[in-house]
Amino acid sequence: MVLDITQVLNEWAAQGVFSYLFPFLIIFAVVFAILQKTRLFGDATGTNANKNVAGINAIIAVSIGLLSLLNDQVPTFFAVLFPKFGIALSIFLVLLILLGFVGNGHTKAGWVGWVLGVGVILWAWSEWEDMFGGSFAFTNFLDQYFWGLVLLVAIAGLIYFIVKGDSGGSTPPRTV
Repeated sequence: MVLDITQVLNEWAAQGVFSYLFPFLIIFAVVFAILQKTRLFGDATGTNANKNVAGINAIIAVSIGLLSLLNDQVPTFFAVLFPKFGIALSIFLVLLILLGFVGNGHTKAGWVGWVLGVGVILWAWSEWEDMFGGSFAFTNFLDQYFWGLVLLVAIAGLIYFIVKGDSGGSTPPRTV
């Protein structure tokens, strides 16, 4: 019998790995790290060393991790939080890639990257309604504010060309 990854993940979900085991491990790790870093119950090194500190911290972290799973608030919170965090992380990575593509903006073709970047952001925004529902889609926004955006872009372009034209000239020497 050959198992594929979908079957394995579905079996893990049915067994509660994602609802209980992973939230427990995350809570345990965070609480244990905080207790170790703050040295609330002493330090395991140094002259006044207490060799049982790591064990005490582990018992407290396990207890807090298990107690947090008594009701379904923590698993529900994690089930909502981490998928949205994954989406936000992928949006952040796309923005980093776009910034890398645009570069420092000093090249002659830098404007192409900015146009493509804005286009990708507008496309992603238009897909928002399909993914999450609601009326936050770009098409609704564009219907309502199209001419205001055109005016804003025109004014920004005019200001850019006026400022750029002034910066090309020589500046007089500064006297002290």
